[in-house]
Amino acid sequence: MLVRIILSIVAVILLTGAGFAYHLTASVAGARNQFEETVRQWVSDRTTITEIESIDEYRGKESYAVVIGKNKAGTQVVAWMTDQKVSFDRMDLAVPKKNVEEAVYKSFPQSEITHLVPGLENDKKFWEVTVKDKDGRFHYIHYDLFTGALLTSYVLAPT
Repeated sequence: MLVRIILSIVAVILLTGAGFAYHLTASVAGARNQFEETVRQWVSDRTTITEIESIDEYRGKESYAVVIGKNKAGTQVVAWMTDQKVSFDRMDLAVPKKNVEEAVYKSFPQSEITHLVPGLENDKKFWEVTVKDKDGRFHYIHYDLFTGALLTSYVLAPT
């Protein structure tokens, strides 16, 4: 009898935990879907982008939705958007993402790029790269979007 009670309690705890995990996952996925739908609407209403290749987010002094895609002329462009403003540039003038990845892996062998997105701060456009090195430290690196020059770099040690 005691075994049945203990097993029932364990089952209730596991089912409750699974319910919370499902709710959390559904909430995060729902928020991400809502973000993407909002950004798609902004793109449709406020840009000349006709083909979206990626939607991401840059979080700096100000957060932006970052959309890379092709405009009506077929040129690859990037748009940084908030609910009130939009900034554009041509990606064919930028250092290719692949070149940035190669430079990072050359400087940080045995590391993992966890985030790579075009960033925008005070009209300065750059590639923002987040790298987790083999020691678990996070490196935040900014490369000029058009020249590839290193602009800033800082490290956060794991806690």
